[in-house]
Amino acid sequence: MTNSAEVKIFRFDPTVDEEPRYESYEVPYEYWCKVKVIDTLRYVYENFAPGLSFREPCRQQICGACLMLVNKKPVLACGAFSEKEMIIEPIPDHRVLKDLIVDLDEGKGHDEYDTSRDSLKE
Repeated sequence: MTNSAEVKIFRFDPTVDEEPRYESYEVPYEYWCKVKVIDTLRYVYENFAPGLSFREPCRQQICGACLMLVNKKPVLACGAFSEKEMIIEPIPDHRVLKDLIVDLDEGKGHDEYDTSRDSLKE
């Protein structure tokens, strides 16, 4: 599939895993093109990785709970569009609870990350 996307997702469950790892998934065109990162994660969860953990509480770019790194840039997964090649990771400076879920009481608050559209332009 030439129109499919390669999505690498950080995986780590500290109750089971000794070290973090990345898992790769091939996502069809309709589940990455012109859709939000959160929707691509939902597709991976529903079709490949039912144990994948991530937050998607409001889906309105309000609460900041879905803050993560996409290709090393902080984004709200409910607000950022997916790309053909993505590496999705938890935000740094926070303890990973599982996969993309971090302890939000540690490290920077979500409002300290610049997730504006201008910051995402190259």
